[in-house]
Amino acid sequence: MNNDNFLLLICRKFSGEATDAELKELELLLSTNPHFLTQYQLLSQHLEHHDTPNQIFVEAALKKTLHGLNLPVNIGYVATSRSRFFSFATIAAATTVAASILVTLFLTLQPRQKDATVSLASLEKKQNSKGIKSTIQLADGSKIWLNADSKIQYPDVFSGDSRDVYLNGEAFFEVAKNPLKPFIIHLAKGTVRVLGTSFNIRAYDNEKVVETSVASGKVAFIPKYKNEIKKQDTVFLTPNNKLRYTFNSEKIAVLPTVAVDDKAWTEGKMIFKAMSLENIATELERNFGYKVIFLDNQARSYVLTGSFQNNTLEEIMYYLSKTKDFYYKITNNELVIAANADDL
Repeated sequence: MNNDNFLLLICRKFSGEATDAELKELELLLSTNPHFLTQYQLLSQHLEHHDTPNQIFVEAALKKTLHGLNLPVNIGYVATSRSRFFSFATIAAATTVAASILVTLFLTLQPRQKDATVSLASLEKKQNSKGIKSTIQLADGSKIWLNADSKIQYPDVFSGDSRDVYLNGEAFFEVAKNPLKPFIIHLAKGTVRVLGTSFNIRAYDNEKVVETSVASGKVAFIPKYKNEIKKQDTVFLTPNNKLRYTFNSEKIAVLPTVAVDDKAWTEGKMIFKAMSLENIATELERNFGYKVIFLDNQARSYVLTGSFQNNTLEEIMYYLSKTKDFYYKITNNELVIAANADDL
């Protein structure tokens, strides 16, 4: 079923005109299509908290939608006990104010392709070098913690019908709620779309895996495939779940996680859970700015676990080396690691 048929079904439901067969059809659709279910929930929540839409905007949205459906449009006004609303009649359905709001919101919430002419050069840019972290307050009230060796681009003031930023690296977001203007994070290997929530994203352009985990609210991840013809599937995440998208194999996995651990880096913590020393070294290089050199491959594969907060590089390496036999040397700008002491 396409978006237009889905729209007509929910319009008829909220206007109280849906038949039993249509209600059953909508119920089946919502139970089998996560994307439509999320749209339906967002629309339902908005109807509970908003009474009066902007009339000019609603009328334009109605005309645009009905024209796309090749249906005749007869827009008028219906007086209610609360205020004056738009309604419209078509050969397919006659709806009340609920349909007006639904059409407006449905158009607003649909994923949109970014205009290819948008210049990233016109955006504000924050870029952290290795060993540097920062926080950013956006114009809409959203807050971003930007990790080391990461870059984010964003407008000085959000305009249009979405809030778009561009990330290369790792960041934790607390997005200000705005049901009418989704917040979209563009990544090299996908897109993250939210309305108001907190979540962590790790998406370095030079890494093969993208990870995002949710602390509160709900997040939609849309993967980018190497084959552009392939349909983009949307994956929805709830708190304490992590998505891992492996770009080379185009595989998506959703795993349980501890959200506070995923954002621990914002508080100066480093948590390694059964990580290879090679991956740990990558994190240390980013956080401390030291170039890491392995003198042999044996040490790279050592699997270690540890948790540190505001420790120096020397302290972290000392305690890690006590859990597994390897040796290291720290100079002014290098961390050298070896499986045997004689190699140093």
